[in-house]
Amino acid sequence: MPTSSLPSFALARTFVFRRYVTFRNVVAAAAPDPAVAAARKARKQRKKAAKHERLRNFFGWWEGCAAYGSIF
Repeated sequence: MPTSSLPSFALARTFVFRRYVTFRNVVAAAAPDPAVAAARKARKQRKKAAKHERLRNFFGWWEGCAAYGSIF
């Protein structure tokens, strides 16, 4: 019964090749455009501001319910 075995360096070769492909993709990636990065940062800040506003409104409502809860 013949068995096929991998060469002893097959796993190391695969590991090195995968690292090379990853490194090549990182190096070959285009430099980010400063305008795109600035737009992304501004969009993220607007999103955070909207989230904080929603949280402030919710917790304000929650505190109002807690303050007037004993009346009802």
